Order: sequence, then C-alpha cells, then structure tokens
Amino acid sequence: MFRSLTPERQQHLLDRLRNFNSLSPYKKHKILNRMETYEHLPPEKQLQAQTLFQQYQGLPADQRSQVSQACLKLRQMSPEQQTQYFNDQQRDFLRGMAELYPSTAR
Repeated sequence: MFRSLTPERQQHLLDRLRNFNSLSPYKKHKILNRMETYEHLPPEKQLQAQTLFQQYQGLPADQRSQVSQACLKLRQMSPEQQTQYFNDQQRDFLRGMAELYPSTAR
C-alpha cells in the first residue's frame, strides 16, 4: 500500500514517522492515547473532532496556546464550574471539546 502512494505522500508520511519517533515516550503515549480515543468515537463525534481541530489550527499561535490552557483547565472542572467560567463563544467551542474529552474532575 505504501508503495502505491505518490512519492510526495510517501515522503510526507516518512517525515511524520521520523517526527513521531523523535518524541519523548510521554508525548508518544499521549498521541497514541488520543488516536485510540478518536478511533472509538461514533462517526458524528469524529466529524465534530475534525471540525474543532480545524478551527483550532486556524487560530493564531498565541490563541492556540490560550485555548490549550483553557481546555486543560476545563477538563479539571465539574460541568457546573465549566458553565460559569467561559463566555458564550468560548463555551460553544469548549463544549465541543468537553464532549470529546470528558472531565477528569472527581
């Protein structure tokens, strides 16, 4: 299958594999864990994840950093705390993230 890909696509995949192999064991585990989570999502949630990721990638770097920090904070909050913390626009985006990555708060 790999050999049937265009040379450009082969090179792209090899570059991604090299990048993955250069990561720390922790980061590799984190990526593989996310891939496993994604794989088990229903198709509509996979589409939602793709849409949210595209929105995230479209943000300027400083805003991506803020969103990443907010997502971490969000996951540590109870659902009640989440609704009190964010404004409407943030809440819509983060609600989607929360549905994909449930709270870890106990």
